[in-house]
Amino acid sequence: MSNIVGEFQKNLDYYFSEALNRPFARPYWVFFSLLHKCNFNCQMCGVKKVLQDQELDINVLKKSLDEVAGWGTDCTVLFTGGEIFLRKDIFEIICYSVSLGLKTEAVTNGSLIDTPQFAARVIDSGLSNIAVSLDGACARTHDYIRGTEGAYSKAIRALRFLSEEKKKASHGPQISAWVTMMKENVHELYDIIPLAREVGVECLVYHPVIVAQADMQNTIKGGGLWITPELLGVFKSQVDRIVEYQKSSGLVAFLHDPYQWLGYFQGSLTKSDWKCNPFVFVDVGPDGAVRSCGPSFGNIKDMSLNDCLHTESARMARERMRACDKPCLQTCWARPGADSLKMVVNDFVTALDRSSLTKAEKRQALEEGIGSMDKYEEVVLGDKHYGTPAK
Repeated sequence: MSNIVGEFQKNLDYYFSEALNRPFARPYWVFFSLLHKCNFNCQMCGVKKVLQDQELDINVLKKSLDEVAGWGTDCTVLFTGGEIFLRKDIFEIICYSVSLGLKTEAVTNGSLIDTPQFAARVIDSGLSNIAVSLDGACARTHDYIRGTEGAYSKAIRALRFLSEEKKKASHGPQISAWVTMMKENVHELYDIIPLAREVGVECLVYHPVIVAQADMQNTIKGGGLWITPELLGVFKSQVDRIVEYQKSSGLVAFLHDPYQWLGYFQGSLTKSDWKCNPFVFVDVGPDGAVRSCGPSFGNIKDMSLNDCLHTESARMARERMRACDKPCLQTCWARPGADSLKMVVNDFVTALDRSSLTKAEKRQALEEGIGSMDKYEEVVLGDKHYGTPAK
């Protein structure tokens, strides 16, 4: 019962946070971009070109991790970069986050997981998920996209080592592969599946290429990576095969309707199909700057992460996100279950109906859930300027 009510309350928080532009909800995803240094030159990534001399100080980072742990919410910390394993203190950082009880994940190009011993350290680190980028079913494609000769063989080696060490240890993080879909790999998107299965991947995630990573509101379609109109037929056939495989054999994780990818590249998606929630995701850069999408609205070197989320700049950034009409399909911004109040309530009632709770327990859960809506009513009725954030 507590799980059903808790999920309802979280979705209410995200819905009313977005509707009223007030942070009732804490971010579900907290990304820490530990550094922008990288040993690859990926075609679709621009982070290496900025803040190259910046690296998030471990003591400042630990202070923010303490704060996130203190929220007591169901959130996920993800360490990204640049290439995270270029940091000599990366395992100290991971272990500190894990020690706080935080669900902790990491993403890498895999190039530095180059021995069984290193892979074993990753497996024993306490990570919940380790994601390795895999953008092609052959070396020519992956190496071209990653801008580095040998990138493919290094990614495959990393995945094999991780899988082997996890089997030895009988524990460890979920081993994932992340695929960026673009023109250059559109013909082999499905072929990545058997490759991933063979090297020990446990979860395969596809996501569409983006043009402006830091600011989705200014991203535009086009450029050399975009899946062009003449390739959309090929793309659809690849998606069809991926969907059929997922239905029968799993492995692929769909975080939303995969056919929305077609609308994304066609430019036909609207907010009725997909929308972001400005409160779901926050990123802390290697310089300490905090942003969700667009300009930063605080810096953890100067203030707490919580205070950053309550600045006037944060409120304005969220307003711009709410007004943005460019669905980016980046799932770290999505909270589909909180897109409308009707959906929130329907999901809650359906979950209760399908549960094995007694009639009395269902009534109790319903009363508790509906009662939790009082705080939003108080805000709306008690503050005519309810767009103004409150601490």
